Amino acid sequence: MKTIRRWTKQVAVVGLIFAAFTGIAMASDLGPAPDVKEVRHLVAAKFGHPLHASVSHDWALCTAYTEHSDLSVVLHRTAAGKWSVVASDGGAYVDETLTPLGVPKADVPALLKAYQ
Repeated sequence: MKTIRRWTKQVAVVGLIFAAFTGIAMASDLGPAPDVKEVRHLVAAKFGHPLHASVSHDWALCTAYTEHSDLSVVLHRTAAGKWSVVASDGGAYVDETLTPLGVPKADVPALLKAYQ
């Protein structure tokens, strides 16, 4: 009987560890939850299925896919507090392509986490 209890505890511990690592791997959005939710909703409405979103202050970068292509979307929060699409591209954005869009240098590293 002790063997069965010990085995059950071991299986439970392994299950919890697996669940923890799976949760970490699935948690791909970064930034305040309300902002991430708004960004994902906007991208879903305009482009298809959002995958990953990173939000830093008034800027966001979200990856998405449709049945035909993958894309990256850069969004900016306007003075009215609404998110608007600044640019979208089938490729990945980098520091050199985000800066000309007006993204502050301090926000770039946080946004690029959408690709990690």
